[in-house]
Amino acid sequence: MAIKSFEIDIDGKKEIIEYEDDLLFGELEAIVNISVDLSDVTKPKVDLPKYRMNILTKVIRKAPFPIDDATSIRNLKAKTAKQIISEVMKDYPLMRFLEDWMVTFVGTQEATSSLTESTTSLQKVSDGTKDK
Repeated sequence: MAIKSFEIDIDGKKEIIEYEDDLLFGELEAIVNISVDLSDVTKPKVDLPKYRMNILTKVIRKAPFPIDDATSIRNLKAKTAKQIISEVMKDYPLMRFLEDWMVTFVGTQEATSSLTESTTSLQKVSDGTKDK
């Protein structure tokens, strides 16, 4: 885990945001688990606001607002919040983690295609051909 930082403009003042670029496996699993409903794997339901908020409150380490308080993040101006989300989500794209989950569920493409290759064979007929 490394700490990354970037600068944003909040009310005309330059501020530094620092965040962790990697979470513990269990922390990430918990966030994805509460943000994604896979009760029907053909139609997963994703709660993006919940995912983004949980990631932000978990990974931000330094900011000009309370870092573990979802309410303080919700009360940021939209432009400021968008800048923060854009930077942080570069390291936490939900699609990458959903793909990991689906590989666990269905396997990799190479594994599933090689396991499901079929060969057609005909059994030898023992009766032969009959003449009339």
